[in-house]
Amino acid sequence: MLDRIREGSKGPVAKIILFLIILTFALTGVSGYLGGSADDHVAEVNGEKISRTDFDRAYQNERAQMEEELGDFVETLFADEAYMREFRQGVLERLIEERLATQFASEQGFRPGPQQIRNAIRNMSDFQINGQFNNDRYVALLTNAGFTPEQFRDYMVRELGRTTFLQGALMSEFMLPNEAEAYQRLQNQRRSGEYIRVPAQSYTDVVSVSEDEIEAFYAENEARFETDERVRVDYIVLEFNDMLESVTIDDAQARDFYEQNPGNFRTPERREIAHILVEGNDADARSRIEDIASRLEAGEDFAELAAEYSDDTFSGQDGGLLGRLERGMIDPDIEDAGFALDNEGDVSDIVESEFGFHLVKLTSLRPTQLDPYEEVAETIKENLRQQEAEQQYFTLQQTLSRVSFEAPESLQPAAEETGLDIQRSEWMDREGVNEFADQRLLNAIFDSDVLRDNLNSELVEVDERSYVVRVNEYEPASLTPLDDVRSDIEQALVMRKARDEARRAANELLAQYRANELPEGVEAESFSDVSRNDAELPAGVVSQLFRLPAPSDDAVSADIAELRGGDLAIVALTDVIEGEVSDNGASELRQRFENRYADAAYRAIMEALKEDASITRNL
Repeated sequence: MLDRIREGSKGPVAKIILFLIILTFALTGVSGYLGGSADDHVAEVNGEKISRTDFDRAYQNERAQMEEELGDFVETLFADEAYMREFRQGVLERLIEERLATQFASEQGFRPGPQQIRNAIRNMSDFQINGQFNNDRYVALLTNAGFTPEQFRDYMVRELGRTTFLQGALMSEFMLPNEAEAYQRLQNQRRSGEYIRVPAQSYTDVVSVSEDEIEAFYAENEARFETDERVRVDYIVLEFNDMLESVTIDDAQARDFYEQNPGNFRTPERREIAHILVEGNDADARSRIEDIASRLEAGEDFAELAAEYSDDTFSGQDGGLLGRLERGMIDPDIEDAGFALDNEGDVSDIVESEFGFHLVKLTSLRPTQLDPYEEVAETIKENLRQQEAEQQYFTLQQTLSRVSFEAPESLQPAAEETGLDIQRSEWMDREGVNEFADQRLLNAIFDSDVLRDNLNSELVEVDERSYVVRVNEYEPASLTPLDDVRSDIEQALVMRKARDEARRAANELLAQYRANELPEGVEAESFSDVSRNDAELPAGVVSQLFRLPAPSDDAVSADIAELRGGDLAIVALTDVIEGEVSDNGASELRQRFENRYADAAYRAIMEALKEDASITRNL
């Protein structure tokens, strides 16, 4: 069920259920979740506060996800204040719903067992390397996030409880096989019939429009005849790619950089360690670790002893491996012991930390190495090109910004100082055009200082391009004169009246068709075996055809359909062919509807929890 929801749903249900595997949120938000500051909070849910830190992290996570999915278009969305208010409110509501679900799951006793927690953590892709759980990565990520494995385990207890509760609720949604079959029969049904088109254009000669009607329409619909304000701008654009293409780095420059910065090309010493942990700092714990140390001295295998006796169960199953050893990643006492070992296979003396007693083994040691110049030459050249281009771009950018500000009534001084050309845009309104569709540029162009006072804009950077713009021509919004739109209004009113005449004619023709008394010369166009997705018949005909009831001996099944362009049609149904049913189609259909039901169930659960909850929002 959950796999189907993940594949078929884009709504909040999938996001809630799959929250467990979104480690980017877990590792950035969990520290606040476990005990962040409650002084500055955005909401309070049944006495539990959601801190602003939690909100900011969730907001940034969702924003980054949107940027990845939508690319540059996201800037247009985020420039809309109304959209951003709604976006931020949506983030807050999702946090509130997560907290409500967690609280309810805890109250109802949804609590995972140790094995379930362990499996969930080991199956997280963020903790894996090449598909296998890596304790080194696990410890490093937790340490960088600022909390201990114990805190993360407690967090997972709550999250697994919540997702277990939601799974139970949402997996109860289903579609019966006979329902899916009945739906398939309807969806795959094919129909036969006929139709008579009633063209609205045929009635344009029998209607007329007065001058008073034209003037009244114009007065009542002035907004339809307003033209948007338009502008053309002169602009200077500085492009980073132009800088990059102009820069060349020769071999002498690259080698000189290599020789002056050897530290940049030195592969540091790499150590990997394993440990055996006996939790506790009492005499019994020391006695146990001393016994293990004695057995190591007697020649027993470190990995086997770690698997059997280490209280660090995660690393113990991997022979005690902690992976790569780096400063600041684990307990300093263990680090010191690991760095003090000189040879692969060496084992430290007993080390005491806040977690208990340890024995540390150096499992791998790779000395510091200097990368050969030939292997890094191209990387050096590319980096130097990038640096030089960035410096040139930055220098010219600052010059462009400064001069256009100091001489705000013309772009010419800035163009002469930078060596860049002054270009001219097309006419554009507030929606922009081509490269000027970016909202940041439009904001600069339609700024009052630029638009009304005819000054240079501030420098605007868009996708490694820097712009300064200046209005060249401006046309304010205005009402198009009646004489300019008179003919358009007259045509529109004529067609409106023609459609009314066509409607009256269609109603009369429908009554004649039902009575089998069609006028001489009027013939219906027949069709057969038509599906709901038929593209040959007019869409309005197909839509009306599948709304009609099945014909009978006592009644003709026919009605009027509206077609594109204002035409009408008399549509009659003559035969119904039952739709076919397939096992694959039924399975896909059940999946789609179960996803819909799950979405509806989730919303119902949240509404019920919110109704009974005490919630205050401070956003």
